[in-house]
Amino acid sequence: MRFFLGLLMAAFVISGHASEQAVVGFWASETSIFEIRVENETLSGVVVALRNPNYLAEEGTGRTGLPRTDDNNPEDEMQARPIMGLSMFSEYVYENKSWQGKIYDPESGNTYQSKMKINADEELEIRGYIGMPMFGRTAKFMPLSRCSEAIIEMLPQIKIESPCMVLQES
Repeated sequence: MRFFLGLLMAAFVISGHASEQAVVGFWASETSIFEIRVENETLSGVVVALRNPNYLAEEGTGRTGLPRTDDNNPEDEMQARPIMGLSMFSEYVYENKSWQGKIYDPESGNTYQSKMKINADEELEIRGYIGMPMFGRTAKFMPLSRCSEAIIEMLPQIKIESPCMVLQES
């Protein structure tokens, strides 16, 4: 009986740990790739690739060809920091079978409370909100293995073995 109870408890610990680690890795939208790592029992989320890492002429910023910066940050001294390498997560903890913390959105310059999970389609869902989760917005991110056109275009910016090599050579 103790043996089976021990096995059951071990299975519970392993499955709980697996779901906690499920968010770790590289995730992509149509415009960016970021990497999530666990560091000191919290999450780190860093922008590692952008579809347009430099300003484009048609944007009319006068900075054509220069690396994108955190222009929308409300703190003047932060506006010069590059988007590439930007750390977006803070205060993330794993509670009640989900990661919860704060996420910075460089597109708006706002920081939101957030929760994240892996959905049934194996996508990363991050729900950002102010106050209560019901008053927020959910963004979905694909694993790199989806090999969309946008992901293939951004892959040369990161130093990992591509899950899309077969598709890139076609």
